[in-house]
Amino acid sequence: LATLQATYPVVARLGGAEWFSQAALRYQQAHASRSGDLQFLGEDYPAFLGRELAATPHAYFADVAALEWAYQLVLTAAERAPVDASVLQSFSPDDNARLVFLPRPALRLVESPFPIFAIWHANRESAASGGEIRLDAGASRVMVVRRRDHVELRELSRSTGLLLRQFMMQRPLGAAAEAAATEAADFDLPLSLRELLGLEAFSAILLGEHR
Repeated sequence: LATLQATYPVVARLGGAEWFSQAALRYQQAHASRSGDLQFLGEDYPAFLGRELAATPHAYFADVAALEWAYQLVLTAAERAPVDASVLQSFSPDDNARLVFLPRPALRLVESPFPIFAIWHANRESAASGGEIRLDAGASRVMVVRRRDHVELRELSRSTGLLLRQFMMQRPLGAAAEAAATEAADFDLPLSLRELLGLEAFSAILLGEHR
């Protein structure tokens, strides 16, 4: 219980001590640890909550848990220095569509139809009290990335989140932009790419093969 509570403090605060204890017991009964490393004890907890709380007013707990698990993964992931954006000058403009932007190993993207960033921010241990939860406040796309001395959670615009999602699948720039544009008519490639470069989201920029 202590390990799960340390991994998912916001979910524990949202649900309350009694609910969290009962849910943790059901989870441990259904998901016996497959590793001697307690770090992985909570690996399946977001999916467990997704099943257990589906079609309930607390379905958003699962996405908050996914955000907290991403934090844990980023905290312990391997690291590579961010690529210098000036490397783009070494490519021909004719190659732009084939460029592959590789996200840093210590980076994750969590997307939700619920405002999970605001919920997480208002219910952290350092918050004075749980903030008002407005589930109708809109979707959230959160980039979780490790900096030199901390883990940063940054809410992205829809356009930037869509582009990062494509890059997480290692799609080259042309295909990534096309896919993002099909989801959002107002997709802004230059703005989104500039934002991700400014956030030092990438460890490398490579020239992909012709497809």
